[in-house]
Amino acid sequence: MKKLLPLLGLIILFSCQKESPTGGGGTTPTTDSFTVSVNNGYGAGKYKSGDKVHIFSVAYSTSQLFDTWSSTDATLLNGKDEWHTWFIMPAKNLSYSGSLKNITPVILTFEQIRGRDRLKPVYYFFPAGHKGFVLLLHGSGGTAQHFVNSYEYQQLIKDLVNDKFGVIVTEAEESTTGMDANGDGKIRWNNIPFDSTTNVDFANLKIITDTFYNRGVTSRSKFRYSAGMSNGGNFSASVSYLFSYKAGVSYCAPSGNPIATVSTIPFQFCMARFDNNENVGPTGNANALTNSQTLTSRGICSKYYVQEHSPLYPERFARKGDITIAQSTSVFNELKSKGFLTNKNYFIGFSDALTTAYQANPTSFPVVNSLNVLQKLTVIEQIDLDVADNNMYSDYNRATLKFLNTQCL
Repeated sequence: MKKLLPLLGLIILFSCQKESPTGGGGTTPTTDSFTVSVNNGYGAGKYKSGDKVHIFSVAYSTSQLFDTWSSTDATLLNGKDEWHTWFIMPAKNLSYSGSLKNITPVILTFEQIRGRDRLKPVYYFFPAGHKGFVLLLHGSGGTAQHFVNSYEYQQLIKDLVNDKFGVIVTEAEESTTGMDANGDGKIRWNNIPFDSTTNVDFANLKIITDTFYNRGVTSRSKFRYSAGMSNGGNFSASVSYLFSYKAGVSYCAPSGNPIATVSTIPFQFCMARFDNNENVGPTGNANALTNSQTLTSRGICSKYYVQEHSPLYPERFARKGDITIAQSTSVFNELKSKGFLTNKNYFIGFSDALTTAYQANPTSFPVVNSLNVLQKLTVIEQIDLDVADNNMYSDYNRATLKFLNTQCL
Protein backbone atom coordinates (compact mmCIF):
# COMPACT_ATOMS: atom_id res chain seq x y z
CA MET A 1 0.00 0.00 0.00
CA LYS A 2 1.13 3.55 -0.62
CA LYS A 3 2.91 4.91 2.45
CA LEU A 4 0.55 7.12 4.50
CA LEU A 5 1.79 10.68 4.97
CA PRO A 6 1.65 12.19 8.45
CA LEU A 7 -0.77 15.09 8.50
CA LEU A 8 1.89 17.31 10.02
CA GLY A 9 5.12 17.69 8.16
CA LEU A 10 4.17 15.80 5.03
CA ILE A 11 7.31 13.68 5.37
CA ILE A 12 7.59 11.01 2.70
CA LEU A 13 10.42 8.54 3.17
CA PHE A 14 11.35 6.12 0.42
CA SER A 15 13.67 3.35 1.47
CA CYS A 16 15.28 3.00 -1.95
CA GLN A 17 15.37 4.78 -5.28
CA LYS A 18 16.06 1.98 -7.71
CA GLU A 19 15.08 3.79 -10.86
CA SER A 20 14.23 7.41 -11.56
CA PRO A 21 11.43 8.42 -13.90
CA THR A 22 12.28 10.51 -16.93
CA GLY A 23 10.07 12.41 -19.33
CA GLY A 24 9.09 11.65 -22.88
CA GLY A 25 9.02 8.12 -24.22
CA GLY A 26 8.11 6.60 -27.53
CA THR A 27 10.29 6.29 -30.58
CA THR A 28 12.92 8.79 -31.74
CA PRO A 29 11.04 11.93 -32.83
CA THR A 30 11.41 13.54 -36.22
CA THR A 31 11.55 17.28 -36.85
CA ASP A 32 7.96 17.48 -38.10
CA SER A 33 5.38 18.99 -35.74
CA PHE A 34 1.68 18.18 -35.67
CA THR A 35 -1.28 19.35 -33.62
CA VAL A 36 -3.34 17.39 -31.08
CA SER A 37 -6.72 18.93 -30.19
CA VAL A 38 -8.56 17.73 -27.07
CA ASN A 39 -12.17 18.59 -26.27
CA ASN A 40 -13.43 18.01 -22.72
CA GLY A 41 -9.94 17.09 -21.66
CA TYR A 42 -6.29 18.02 -21.48
CA GLY A 43 -3.13 17.25 -23.41
CA ALA A 44 -3.65 19.44 -26.49
CA GLY A 45 -0.54 20.88 -28.10
CA LYS A 46 2.15 20.55 -30.72
CA TYR A 47 3.99 17.24 -30.91
CA LYS A 48 6.56 15.57 -33.09
CA SER A 49 5.87 12.27 -34.80
CA GLY A 50 7.14 9.52 -32.51
CA ASP A 51 6.33 11.42 -29.30
CA LYS A 52 4.34 9.63 -26.61
CA VAL A 53 1.26 11.84 -26.12
CA HIS A 54 -0.93 11.64 -23.01
CA ILE A 55 -4.52 12.89 -22.91
CA PHE A 56 -6.71 13.28 -19.83
CA SER A 57 -10.41 13.77 -19.23
CA VAL A 58 -11.78 16.83 -17.46
CA ALA A 59 -12.55 16.20 -13.79
CA TYR A 60 -15.89 14.60 -13.01
CA SER A 61 -18.10 14.34 -9.96
CA THR A 62 -19.40 11.47 -7.83
CA SER A 63 -22.47 11.34 -10.09
CA GLN A 64 -20.39 10.96 -13.26
CA LEU A 65 -18.08 8.47 -14.94
CA PHE A 66 -15.74 8.89 -17.84
CA ASP A 67 -17.32 7.32 -20.92
CA THR A 68 -15.00 7.26 -23.94
CA TRP A 69 -12.72 9.17 -26.33
CA SER A 70 -14.32 9.88 -29.69
CA SER A 71 -12.16 10.27 -32.79
CA THR A 72 -11.64 8.85 -36.23
CA ASP A 73 -8.22 7.89 -34.84
CA ALA A 74 -9.41 6.23 -31.62
CA THR A 75 -7.60 3.02 -32.58
CA LEU A 76 -4.30 4.79 -31.86
CA LEU A 77 -5.17 5.06 -28.17
CA ASN A 78 -3.76 2.67 -25.62
CA GLY A 79 -7.24 2.62 -24.03
CA LYS A 80 -10.04 4.58 -25.66
CA ASP A 81 -12.36 4.11 -22.68
CA GLU A 82 -9.84 5.13 -19.99
CA TRP A 83 -10.00 8.65 -18.51
CA HIS A 84 -6.24 8.92 -19.04
CA THR A 85 -4.61 7.26 -22.01
CA TRP A 86 -1.72 7.74 -24.44
CA PHE A 87 -0.63 7.12 -28.00
CA ILE A 88 2.43 7.46 -30.21
CA MET A 89 2.13 10.56 -32.37
CA PRO A 90 1.79 9.86 -36.10
CA ALA A 91 2.76 12.30 -38.85
CA LYS A 92 -0.62 14.05 -38.94
CA ASN A 93 -2.93 16.24 -36.88
CA LEU A 94 -5.31 14.54 -34.44
CA SER A 95 -8.45 15.49 -32.55
CA TYR A 96 -10.00 13.71 -29.56
CA SER A 97 -13.16 14.45 -27.60
CA GLY A 98 -13.82 13.01 -24.16
CA SER A 99 -17.34 12.29 -22.93
CA LEU A 100 -18.82 11.70 -19.50
CA LYS A 101 -21.95 9.86 -18.46
CA ASN A 102 -24.23 10.46 -15.51
CA ILE A 103 -24.74 7.79 -12.87
CA THR A 104 -26.45 7.43 -9.53
CA PRO A 105 -23.82 8.10 -6.84
CA VAL A 106 -22.68 4.93 -5.09
CA ILE A 107 -23.42 5.02 -1.36
CA LEU A 108 -21.86 2.06 0.42
CA THR A 109 -23.60 0.44 3.38
CA PHE A 110 -21.45 0.09 6.48
CA GLU A 111 -21.88 -2.34 9.33
CA GLN A 112 -19.88 -4.47 11.72
CA ILE A 113 -20.15 -8.15 10.77
CA ARG A 114 -18.98 -10.86 13.11
CA GLY A 115 -15.83 -12.57 11.85
CA ARG A 116 -14.09 -15.57 13.34
CA ASP A 117 -12.86 -13.83 16.47
CA ARG A 118 -14.40 -10.34 16.49
CA LEU A 119 -16.58 -7.83 14.68
CA LYS A 120 -15.16 -6.67 11.35
CA PRO A 121 -15.86 -3.32 9.61
CA VAL A 122 -17.54 -4.05 6.28
CA TYR A 123 -18.63 -1.69 3.49
CA TYR A 124 -20.70 -3.11 0.66
CA PHE A 125 -23.03 -2.46 -2.23
CA PHE A 126 -24.93 -4.95 -4.37
CA PRO A 127 -26.66 -3.35 -7.38
CA ALA A 128 -29.95 -4.82 -8.55
CA GLY A 129 -29.32 -7.68 -10.93
CA HIS A 130 -25.62 -7.86 -10.04
CA LYS A 131 -23.62 -10.42 -12.02
CA GLY A 132 -21.28 -11.20 -9.15
CA PHE A 133 -19.24 -9.41 -6.52
CA VAL A 134 -15.66 -8.21 -6.11
CA LEU A 135 -13.76 -8.44 -2.85
CA LEU A 136 -11.60 -5.30 -2.60
CA LEU A 137 -8.40 -5.54 -0.56
CA HIS A 138 -6.31 -2.72 0.94
CA GLY A 139 -2.51 -2.65 1.14
CA SER A 140 -0.08 -2.72 4.07
CA GLY A 141 -1.09 -0.35 6.85
CA GLY A 142 -4.51 0.16 5.29
CA THR A 143 -8.00 -0.10 6.68
CA ALA A 144 -11.47 -0.54 5.25
CA GLN A 145 -12.29 3.08 6.10
CA HIS A 146 -9.19 4.42 4.36
CA PHE A 147 -9.99 2.31 1.30
CA VAL A 148 -13.51 3.63 0.80
CA ASN A 149 -12.46 7.23 1.48
CA SER A 150 -9.58 7.23 -1.02
CA TYR A 151 -10.31 8.85 -4.37
CA GLU A 152 -8.66 6.31 -6.68
CA TYR A 153 -10.36 3.40 -4.93
CA GLN A 154 -13.66 5.25 -5.18
CA GLN A 155 -13.27 5.44 -8.95
CA LEU A 156 -12.85 1.67 -9.17
CA ILE A 157 -15.89 1.15 -6.94
CA LYS A 158 -17.99 3.46 -9.16
CA ASP A 159 -16.91 1.63 -12.30
CA LEU A 160 -17.59 -1.79 -10.79
CA VAL A 161 -21.05 -0.92 -9.49
CA ASN A 162 -22.00 0.82 -12.74
CA ASP A 163 -21.08 -2.41 -14.54
CA LYS A 164 -23.36 -4.43 -12.23
CA PHE A 165 -20.72 -5.86 -9.91
CA GLY A 166 -21.32 -5.96 -6.18
CA VAL A 167 -18.44 -4.81 -3.98
CA ILE A 168 -17.31 -5.85 -0.50
CA VAL A 169 -14.62 -3.97 1.43
CA THR A 170 -13.30 -5.15 4.77
CA GLU A 171 -9.86 -5.21 6.36
CA ALA A 172 -7.07 -7.46 7.53
CA GLU A 173 -7.31 -8.82 11.08
CA GLU A 174 -4.09 -7.00 11.98
CA SER A 175 -5.69 -3.74 10.83
CA THR A 176 -8.67 -4.32 13.10
CA THR A 177 -6.58 -5.22 16.15
CA GLY A 178 -3.69 -2.86 15.41
CA MET A 179 -1.30 -5.72 16.24
CA ASP A 180 1.43 -7.29 14.10
CA ALA A 181 0.36 -10.86 14.85
CA ASN A 182 3.05 -12.67 12.86
CA GLY A 183 5.89 -10.29 13.73
CA ASP A 184 6.80 -9.36 10.16
CA GLY A 185 6.92 -5.67 10.98
CA LYS A 186 3.81 -4.79 8.96
CA ILE A 187 0.08 -4.43 9.59
CA ARG A 188 -1.42 -6.34 6.67
CA TRP A 189 -3.09 -9.42 5.21
CA ASN A 190 -1.36 -12.73 5.94
CA ASN A 191 -1.18 -15.49 3.34
CA ILE A 192 0.15 -18.17 5.69
CA PRO A 193 -1.16 -20.63 6.75
CA PHE A 194 -2.96 -21.25 3.48
CA ASP A 195 -6.37 -22.36 4.72
CA SER A 196 -9.63 -20.83 5.89
CA THR A 197 -9.63 -22.41 9.32
CA THR A 198 -6.37 -21.52 11.04
CA ASN A 199 -5.71 -18.35 8.98
CA VAL A 200 -7.99 -15.70 10.46
CA ASP A 201 -7.92 -13.47 7.35
CA PHE A 202 -9.17 -16.24 5.06
CA ALA A 203 -11.64 -17.33 7.73
CA ASN A 204 -13.06 -13.82 8.07
CA LEU A 205 -13.58 -13.45 4.33
CA LYS A 206 -15.39 -16.78 4.15
CA ILE A 207 -17.62 -15.89 7.11
CA ILE A 208 -18.45 -12.43 5.73
CA THR A 209 -19.37 -13.73 2.27
CA ASP A 210 -21.39 -16.56 3.86
CA THR A 211 -23.27 -13.90 5.85
CA PHE A 212 -24.41 -12.23 2.63
CA TYR A 213 -25.41 -15.61 1.19
CA ASN A 214 -27.43 -16.43 4.30
CA ARG A 215 -29.21 -13.07 4.12
CA GLY A 216 -30.14 -13.63 0.50
CA VAL A 217 -28.35 -10.42 -0.53
CA THR A 218 -26.42 -12.44 -3.11
CA SER A 219 -26.20 -16.11 -3.96
CA ARG A 220 -23.59 -18.82 -4.35
CA SER A 221 -24.44 -18.99 -8.05
CA LYS A 222 -22.91 -15.54 -8.56
CA PHE A 223 -19.29 -15.29 -9.68
CA ARG A 224 -16.74 -14.05 -7.16
CA TYR A 225 -13.70 -11.89 -7.91
CA SER A 226 -10.95 -10.14 -5.99
CA ALA A 227 -8.85 -7.01 -6.56
CA GLY A 228 -6.20 -5.61 -4.27
CA MET A 229 -3.46 -3.02 -3.98
CA SER A 230 0.15 -3.87 -2.99
CA ASN A 231 -0.08 -6.40 -0.12
CA GLY A 232 -3.77 -6.61 -0.98
CA GLY A 233 -2.74 -7.47 -4.55
CA ASN A 234 -0.62 -10.37 -3.33
CA PHE A 235 -3.48 -11.45 -1.09
CA SER A 236 -5.86 -11.22 -4.07
CA ALA A 237 -3.84 -13.94 -5.80
CA SER A 238 -4.12 -16.16 -2.73
CA VAL A 239 -7.81 -15.50 -2.11
CA SER A 240 -8.84 -16.09 -5.72
CA TYR A 241 -6.92 -19.37 -5.78
CA LEU A 242 -7.97 -20.69 -2.35
CA PHE A 243 -11.67 -19.98 -2.89
CA SER A 244 -11.76 -20.72 -6.65
CA TYR A 245 -12.87 -17.24 -7.72
CA LYS A 246 -13.70 -16.44 -11.32
CA ALA A 247 -10.74 -14.04 -11.64
CA GLY A 248 -8.42 -11.82 -9.62
CA VAL A 249 -6.50 -8.56 -10.06
CA SER A 250 -3.36 -7.20 -8.42
CA TYR A 251 -2.26 -3.56 -8.39
CA CYS A 252 1.42 -2.79 -7.70
CA ALA A 253 2.27 -6.28 -6.49
CA PRO A 254 3.96 -9.18 -8.31
CA SER A 255 2.09 -11.80 -6.26
CA GLY A 256 3.99 -15.02 -5.69
CA ASN A 257 5.77 -17.36 -8.04
CA PRO A 258 4.32 -20.39 -6.17
CA ILE A 259 0.79 -19.16 -6.91
CA ALA A 260 1.64 -18.63 -10.58
CA THR A 261 2.88 -22.21 -10.87
CA VAL A 262 -0.20 -23.84 -9.37
CA SER A 263 -3.21 -21.51 -9.70
CA THR A 264 -5.89 -22.15 -12.30
CA ILE A 265 -7.55 -18.76 -11.74
CA PRO A 266 -7.28 -16.02 -14.41
CA PHE A 267 -5.23 -13.18 -12.99
CA GLN A 268 -4.38 -9.63 -14.10
CA PHE A 269 -1.38 -7.55 -13.02
CA CYS A 270 -1.54 -3.73 -13.03
CA MET A 271 1.91 -2.37 -12.22
CA ALA A 272 3.43 1.13 -12.04
CA ARG A 273 6.42 1.90 -14.26
CA PHE A 274 8.49 3.70 -11.60
CA ASP A 275 7.17 1.96 -8.49
CA ASN A 276 9.60 2.98 -5.76
CA ASN A 277 8.25 0.72 -3.01
CA GLU A 278 10.98 -1.36 -1.38
CA ASN A 279 9.01 -4.55 -2.03
CA VAL A 280 8.33 -3.83 -5.69
CA GLY A 281 10.53 -1.58 -7.81
CA PRO A 282 11.90 -2.77 -11.18
CA THR A 283 12.44 -6.28 -9.76
CA GLY A 284 8.83 -6.56 -8.63
CA ASN A 285 7.56 -5.33 -11.99
CA ALA A 286 9.73 -7.91 -13.74
CA ASN A 287 8.52 -10.65 -11.38
CA ALA A 288 4.90 -9.71 -12.08
CA LEU A 289 5.52 -10.04 -15.81
CA THR A 290 7.21 -13.41 -15.27
CA ASN A 291 4.29 -14.62 -13.17
CA SER A 292 1.83 -13.45 -15.81
CA GLN A 293 3.81 -15.29 -18.48
CA THR A 294 3.97 -18.40 -16.28
CA LEU A 295 0.19 -18.45 -15.98
CA THR A 296 -0.20 -17.93 -19.73
CA SER A 297 2.28 -20.72 -20.51
CA ARG A 298 0.17 -23.05 -18.37
CA GLY A 299 -2.95 -22.14 -20.34
CA ILE A 300 -4.34 -19.82 -17.64
CA CYS A 301 -5.58 -16.41 -18.78
CA SER A 302 -3.42 -13.54 -17.55
CA LYS A 303 -3.00 -9.87 -18.49
CA TYR A 304 -0.19 -7.47 -17.64
CA TYR A 305 -0.48 -3.67 -17.70
CA VAL A 306 1.90 -0.90 -16.66
CA GLN A 307 0.91 2.62 -15.67
CA GLU A 308 3.23 5.02 -17.51
CA HIS A 309 4.91 8.20 -16.29
CA SER A 310 2.83 11.08 -17.61
CA PRO A 311 3.24 14.86 -17.74
CA LEU A 312 1.54 17.17 -15.31
CA TYR A 313 -1.01 19.60 -16.73
CA PRO A 314 -2.16 22.80 -15.00
CA GLU A 315 -5.59 21.43 -13.99
CA ARG A 316 -4.31 18.10 -12.64
CA PHE A 317 -4.51 18.99 -8.95
CA ALA A 318 -8.22 19.85 -9.31
CA ARG A 319 -9.07 16.26 -10.31
CA LYS A 320 -10.48 15.30 -6.90
CA GLY A 321 -12.47 18.49 -6.45
CA ASP A 322 -10.86 19.63 -3.20
CA ILE A 323 -8.59 22.07 -5.07
CA THR A 324 -10.00 24.60 -7.53
CA ILE A 325 -8.75 24.87 -11.09
CA ALA A 326 -7.32 28.31 -10.25
CA GLN A 327 -5.42 26.87 -7.27
CA SER A 328 -4.26 23.91 -9.34
CA THR A 329 -2.90 26.15 -12.06
CA SER A 330 -1.05 28.22 -9.47
CA VAL A 331 0.50 25.09 -7.94
CA PHE A 332 1.55 23.91 -11.39
CA ASN A 333 3.14 27.26 -12.19
CA GLU A 334 4.97 27.28 -8.86
CA LEU A 335 6.42 23.82 -9.49
CA LYS A 336 7.39 24.86 -13.01
CA SER A 337 9.10 28.05 -11.85
CA LYS A 338 11.11 26.17 -9.22
CA GLY A 339 12.49 23.63 -11.67
CA PHE A 340 10.52 20.56 -10.63
CA LEU A 341 9.21 19.97 -14.18
CA THR A 342 10.96 19.22 -17.45
CA ASN A 343 10.28 21.31 -20.55
CA LYS A 344 7.55 18.76 -21.36
CA ASN A 345 6.10 19.09 -17.82
CA TYR A 346 7.20 15.70 -16.50
CA PHE A 347 7.91 15.83 -12.76
CA ILE A 348 11.62 15.28 -12.09
CA GLY A 349 12.33 12.45 -9.65
CA PHE A 350 9.77 11.53 -7.00
CA SER A 351 7.42 13.55 -4.81
CA ASP A 352 9.82 13.44 -1.87
CA ALA A 353 11.92 16.01 -3.73
CA LEU A 354 9.08 18.49 -3.28
CA THR A 355 8.33 17.58 0.33
CA THR A 356 12.01 17.91 1.26
CA ALA A 357 12.31 21.32 -0.39
CA TYR A 358 9.00 22.50 1.08
CA GLN A 359 9.90 21.44 4.62
CA ALA A 360 13.26 23.17 4.36
CA ASN A 361 11.61 26.50 3.52
CA PRO A 362 7.78 26.52 3.44
CA THR A 363 7.54 30.27 2.76
CA SER A 364 9.48 29.84 -0.48
CA PHE A 365 6.41 27.92 -1.76
CA PRO A 366 3.69 30.50 -1.14
CA VAL A 367 1.05 28.71 -3.22
CA VAL A 368 1.62 25.24 -1.74
CA ASN A 369 1.96 26.80 1.71
CA SER A 370 -1.47 28.43 1.35
CA LEU A 371 -3.17 25.03 0.98
CA ASN A 372 -4.62 23.15 3.92
CA VAL A 373 -3.15 19.79 4.98
CA LEU A 374 -5.54 17.65 2.94
CA GLN A 375 -4.99 19.77 -0.15
CA LYS A 376 -1.23 19.38 0.24
CA LEU A 377 -1.72 15.62 0.43
CA THR A 378 -3.71 15.83 -2.80
CA VAL A 379 -0.79 17.57 -4.51
CA ILE A 380 1.60 14.82 -3.37
CA GLU A 381 -0.81 12.07 -4.43
CA GLN A 382 -1.30 13.52 -7.90
CA ILE A 383 2.46 13.82 -8.37
CA ASP A 384 2.88 10.19 -7.30
CA LEU A 385 0.26 9.18 -9.86
CA ASP A 386 1.89 11.21 -12.62
CA VAL A 387 5.30 9.78 -11.79
CA ALA A 388 3.81 6.23 -11.81
CA ASP A 389 5.02 5.49 -8.28
CA ASN A 390 3.49 2.93 -5.91
CA ASN A 391 -0.11 4.06 -5.63
CA MET A 392 -3.58 2.78 -6.43
CA TYR A 393 -4.59 4.25 -9.80
CA SER A 394 -7.69 4.32 -12.01
CA ASP A 395 -5.90 4.54 -15.38
CA TYR A 396 -6.79 0.93 -16.25
CA ASN A 397 -10.24 0.64 -14.68
CA ARG A 398 -11.89 -0.31 -17.95
CA ALA A 399 -9.20 -2.90 -18.66
CA THR A 400 -9.95 -4.36 -15.24
CA LEU A 401 -13.69 -4.42 -15.98
CA LYS A 402 -13.05 -6.18 -19.27
CA PHE A 403 -10.87 -8.76 -17.57
CA LEU A 404 -13.41 -9.46 -14.85
CA ASN A 405 -16.16 -9.79 -17.44
CA THR A 406 -14.47 -11.83 -20.13
CA GLN A 407 -10.91 -12.67 -18.97
CA CYS A 408 -9.03 -13.42 -22.22
CA LEU A 409 -12.01 -13.91 -24.51
